[in-house]
Amino acid sequence: MIKDKLTEIYNALKSDDTLSGICIKSFERPETLPTDQTSIVIIPLGPPIQSDQGSNTSFSKTFLYQINVESTNRIECKKLQGLVEKVMESQGFYQIVGGLDEWIPEIKRYADARTYKGKSKLYDDY
Repeated sequence: MIKDKLTEIYNALKSDDTLSGICIKSFERPETLPTDQTSIVIIPLGPPIQSDQGSNTSFSKTFLYQINVESTNRIECKKLQGLVEKVMESQGFYQIVGGLDEWIPEIKRYADARTYKGKSKLYDDY
């Protein structure tokens, strides 16, 4: 059975008591979501990349995701992104350079977007 890292991250975020009450989607924020409602969006920044090679084969995959938190409240954005960071660390992902932290006037929300990098366990099929 093939594993899906995006689903694993989604399930890990949803298992957090605070984050479970937030709309969490992949790829893009739902257009039907009210503009004043907080959201978290998981965006793959490319396909899994082969890593840890040996004997002409790859033993693991590297994953890169951007996780956006959007809210009308800047402090809520920070608090939720802190929780996201802890969940991502528990999944073996760590923040790398990239993302944004700003007020976006066109959508009237704060956005805190961070980039996380992680690896599968050796010999896992992704």
